[in-house]
Amino acid sequence: MTGKFKPTCGRILTVLALAGFAAGVVWADSEIIPFTPKTGGSGSGCPGAYTGYAKMTNSAGTLWLTPPTNTISGTLTDASGLGTNYISVAWVQRKSDAAAWCGTNSVTFPATNTDQYLLTVYVKNPPPPPTNGQPLNLQITWH
Repeated sequence: MTGKFKPTCGRILTVLALAGFAAGVVWADSEIIPFTPKTGGSGSGCPGAYTGYAKMTNSAGTLWLTPPTNTISGTLTDASGLGTNYISVAWVQRKSDAAAWCGTNSVTFPATNTDQYLLTVYVKNPPPPPTNGQPLNLQITWH
């Protein structure tokens, strides 16, 4: 009985794993990044005027991130949770054509693993919060 159970159990685990990939696996990564105060931007465009920013980096420490295989979109979220005075803009730029997307605190954008993306959160409110060097929690979820 035990000999038959092991192969069956292995087949079940394989089927479940493949079903997860077929259903669309979601890959998420969070990064704690120090806030960098720097006044910039202008007008009502996106990101508009800001008081600082935080930029995600890849495992090599550079700014352009490549999504995992089979990615069709991404969502950049500012998960810092710094209170009611805190307002941020999540901003994404695609390297190949400089297309950009942004939204208040979070933005979803089309993505593929054949391109690279610059992921930035701009802080809109005058500090504090955050203060110089205070960590911001940025999260990227690849769909």
